Amino acid sequence: MPFILPELIGLIGFITIWQLVAIQYSSIILPSPLETLVALQTLATTNKLTIAILTTSFDAISGFTIATVIGSILGIIAGIKPFISRAIRPLITALQGVPPIAWIVIALLWFGTGNSTAIFTVAVAILPIIFIGAVEGVRNINSQLLEMANVLKMPIKILLVDLYYPHLLSSLFPSIASGLGLAWRVAIMSELLSSETGIGAEMNIARINLDTAEVMAWVLVAVVLILISEYLVIRPIRRLLTPWHRDTQGSLMDN
Repeated sequence: MPFILPELIGLIGFITIWQLVAIQYSSIILPSPLETLVALQTLATTNKLTIAILTTSFDAISGFTIATVIGSILGIIAGIKPFISRAIRPLITALQGVPPIAWIVIALLWFGTGNSTAIFTVAVAILPIIFIGAVEGVRNINSQLLEMANVLKMPIKILLVDLYYPHLLSSLFPSIASGLGLAWRVAIMSELLSSETGIGAEMNIARINLDTAEVMAWVLVAVVLILISEYLVIRPIRRLLTPWHRDTQGSLMDN
């Protein structure tokens, strides 16, 4: 309960400010929390909500998984081989410098509308984050410990489990947490501009209809998905795989 209390206080404070600001404007400008919940309840009575969540989840998780696998492998190799790191770094820097909106335009030209555009955009946007986390994880391994392990001729299994594994995950998990949070946002933005299904597409339809309450309802759905990803997926997995890490206050933003 002590760990949940700060989050509850922050949530209540946000809702209070939202309500106070909404009183000053019409529903078209900013609907109240109650109006947003009513719109969300209306969406829940149709298949539109379920289909949109499943579509966006597929886009975000698929792109995230591709980026995590490729970024981790390249990052580990680059961390071990400095020459490869120097060769890949310019590409990673270039990927970081291109905004997701530009990748959406490029993906539209390559793949057209549909899931492929969102998945590609998510993967390209997240890959540099995972790559850098993996590189730092390998490079943070104490060189003296490596020398001692080599002198003692430690078995490869012990090296991987007791030396590489803790350092790699300690650096990689914050990148994974940040990448997963970004995946939802990029997927929704991509769907808004390039798809006919998903949370982003439904949000765009609501915008065209000037239904601000429904737009806010979709925003609320996106926020809930991000919170579920962090509190019910990332944190439990992190506690399971890195028991030495005391995860008492991390989040998608501060990890």
